[in-house]
Amino acid sequence: MKKKFLSMLTVFLLTTLLTSTASAAPNIKLSGVQFRLSSLVAEGFASGLGNTDVTVELNASGIPAVTCTNQGGNQAPGQNPPKISASGEQFLVHANYTKNGRSAFGVETEEPQPGLTAKQMGCPNNTWTATIDFVFWTDATISVYNTATGALLVRQNYSCVTTRNPDTVSCTLK
Repeated sequence: MKKKFLSMLTVFLLTTLLTSTASAAPNIKLSGVQFRLSSLVAEGFASGLGNTDVTVELNASGIPAVTCTNQGGNQAPGQNPPKISASGEQFLVHANYTKNGRSAFGVETEEPQPGLTAKQMGCPNNTWTATIDFVFWTDATISVYNTATGALLVRQNYSCVTTRNPDTVSCTLK
């Protein structure tokens, strides 16, 4: 009886240890993150990736500068357009990491497609055409996911200040 109990206890402990080690997420860290404009670009380094293929995702939101054009070709600035968002992603394959599980990344958002009417974008009515000329980015989030499982490994939120003339963006970790 004692032998059977010890055997079962040993199996239980080994199973627990192996399961917790196998399911432990890598200790992913983001460093040297810099932002620049095009749409919005985040560049930096991810470390602690091990042999895990990851997806780096950038989600951003901001206030657009909108030009409204009527059917006669006359233009006017949009008034009080709503906040819009954009996103982009980059896949990092473990075969390209350094031996310490470190990889550079550079992820850019797609051009924002707000899916809003001209009136919603701040034009006088929907017979006008709304064009986004520039985005004053206010927030950004970088998330790193395990590509195979979709599990979130790390997420960092940023507050951004964007200026025009000169066109610059500066984002700080929240």
